[in-house]
Amino acid sequence: MTFSHTRTSTFTEARVREVMKSVFDELVGAARRGFISLENAQKWNDDLTYMLFRQVVAYFELQFRTPEGQRVGFRYDVSDDGSLLEGSRSGGQRLYMLPDGTRGSIFVSFREGQLDSETDTELTRRDWVSGGSSLQGEGTRDRAYSDQGYGLIRKRMGDW
Repeated sequence: MTFSHTRTSTFTEARVREVMKSVFDELVGAARRGFISLENAQKWNDDLTYMLFRQVVAYFELQFRTPEGQRVGFRYDVSDDGSLLEGSRSGGQRLYMLPDGTRGSIFVSFREGQLDSETDTELTRRDWVSGGSSLQGEGTRDRAYSDQGYGLIRKRMGDW
């Protein structure tokens, strides 16, 4: 008996750009709260868009560390199999719950075997470094951003 599997992707650059508008809104929200700089919001948006164009991202996280050391954030799982048709509005992060002095960062998890040398070289040029750690747990799904079957599923991570 023989089995075969074909994977179809709904990825297009236009769909990535559309979905990333919502993520950028959320990055700007973190900047307005003082957790990241507006410059970092723009840079991270550009860098994440590049990585999504290269189709190497499994998920990325917008992480926050409070002055007491608590880590919380949002995981954005890539969905490119055509199954995601939900289109939420950006926002609803409840960043007001985090204290002043909280700092934000980005963590990216790459698809296994997909990070080629050209992409790795470009990410090094953009000052991305390896290391860091993902937020623990499954998270709670609270939003999804999609365009014609391609999108990101946002999960709230940590103890808010």
